[in-house]
Amino acid sequence: GKMQTRLLLSLLLVPSWATCFTVNPQVAARLSSTAISATTSEDKRYYVGKQTPPLMESTTQRITLTRYLNTIVKEQPELIPLQSLFLSLQMACKTISNLVNRAGLVYGVKDRSLRDEQYQRDGRFYSMKRLDQLSTNVLRNALRFTGKVHMVTPSAIRFGEEVAEHQPGVLVASALDSNYVAVLDPMDGSGNADASICTGTVFGIFEESKDSEGDNGVSDDDETREQEHLVKSVLQPGKNMRAAGYCLYSSATVLVFTLGDSVMGFTLDPQLNEFVLTHPNLTIPERGNVYSCNEANSEGWDDSFKSYLKALKTGKNQSEQRYAHRYVGSMVGDIHRTLLYGGIFCYPADSDQHPRGNLQLLYKSAPMAFLVTRAGGKSINQEAQDLLEVQPERVHQKSPCFIGSPKDVAELETYLLQKDGGKKE
Repeated sequence: GKMQTRLLLSLLLVPSWATCFTVNPQVAARLSSTAISATTSEDKRYYVGKQTPPLMESTTQRITLTRYLNTIVKEQPELIPLQSLFLSLQMACKTISNLVNRAGLVYGVKDRSLRDEQYQRDGRFYSMKRLDQLSTNVLRNALRFTGKVHMVTPSAIRFGEEVAEHQPGVLVASALDSNYVAVLDPMDGSGNADASICTGTVFGIFEESKDSEGDNGVSDDDETREQEHLVKSVLQPGKNMRAAGYCLYSSATVLVFTLGDSVMGFTLDPQLNEFVLTHPNLTIPERGNVYSCNEANSEGWDDSFKSYLKALKTGKNQSEQRYAHRYVGSMVGDIHRTLLYGGIFCYPADSDQHPRGNLQLLYKSAPMAFLVTRAGGKSINQEAQDLLEVQPERVHQKSPCFIGSPKDVAELETYLLQKDGGKKE
């Protein structure tokens, strides 16, 4: 009667009692399946195979990165050296992901126990520098672990291009048992880590150019000669890449790459500590409704680009739809969003601070352009030239870049080619 009703209500109102109840497994399975289908029905690109409750799903149904690479090299044995590089990258990305997740705890700007003079002036600078150095060391050690990779870190001053003071520089790695060479940016967007905003690792892999084969440089020092040889071997246009990709460290750790054909995405499962396939055969939408750029630099932009942005903001563009503005400040984060949802990422030159843009062509813009192009996108520089056709002359050379959906980039191209400020008839 009334007593039983009061008792039932009191039990339901006490949260700590919730763990005392059990649910029929068949009912739980139906409820979980319903919940999954309700939340994922809008976009099925991120899910593979039959939908089953996460806690009841057999791990044997998941395609791990290691299993995927094993399948690929069986079909294409010439990619075995690439497999070695990717497995090293996988190990490094797992470790870097853990470092990023702990950055706020270990290197937070409020940790006053640190005595470093630079830290006392600028805690964010210290954190960026420390995280960059750690990521570089992790990546270097992971590649050395294979015993088949030689690495150098080109000097920014030596090659005539300045980089940010906190940034230790790009890694150039060579597979000793093949003719593959790689450029790797260990930590993009490290200034965001303390604020728990996404960061990432970027990489591009070339086949050693014929021009660099047998070139032992001009230095008598073996180490310097090897560095000169490796640097020359990666100074190639982006179109020559054999593979490229990035690892995004955010609410999830996602490794996205291409081996030259399709684009695949793997998400780190924290329970298995394995990358599992979640984004098979990624393709970028033909057009989006988001543009991404740092509008703080807008005073130095040329009129043609300003006119393009005005058209997007007012809806007086080809799609007749007003665009939204999204800018993370980490290229990996902005490109990842653009790849999934469409739109355009822009980093133009500006006459005030960045006359050549602010992103390095060889190890930032070109790998991203190669990846997005393989997903059906497009990339150009400020002269409306295909970004993958640009020949870098220095490792740290910068270039304006525009990467995104093919129709969005094509529309921007019409503005950049017009000399009247991009005004449309």
